[in-house]
Amino acid sequence: MGGLTREKILSLIPQERPMRFVDEIVELDEEHILGVYTWKKEDAILTPKGVSLIPAAKLIEMAAQIGSVAWCIYHMTQTISESAIGGMVGFFAEIRRAECKKLVFPGDKIACFASFGEEGYFRTSKLLSEVQMQFDGGPNDGQDIFEGLLSGMWVPRGE
Repeated sequence: MGGLTREKILSLIPQERPMRFVDEIVELDEEHILGVYTWKKEDAILTPKGVSLIPAAKLIEMAAQIGSVAWCIYHMTQTISESAIGGMVGFFAEIRRAECKKLVFPGDKIACFASFGEEGYFRTSKLLSEVQMQFDGGPNDGQDIFEGLLSGMWVPRGE
């Protein structure tokens, strides 16, 4: 088991466009994951003042796709087969202490980093991670956008 590439883990994320918010997994190991996404115009909403911006719910979805879904798949592949994972479905389980700190606009590239931190864990098919997001490049490079604790779990389909 295990040994799947970052590209293979990315291909196992079940979300697809228009609800997939991961372009690339840049780093991945037992202790952390780092993924990036460049927000597109079709991801945005138009405010009453005519400004396109990315809704907080989609930032949370990105955090979950990287910090819960992709990273949990990685950990599960250390003990079960890729085909067994294909027979499972993932669920978003919890979000705590989430804080959105900056507005995000179409064209912004965001880096999302997840680790266990002080409270996180992986147990069989459930993962709790500390997630942080920052601008990656551009005039806001390195500025914090989001942080929070997120968890997700996987169960066999049909249960």
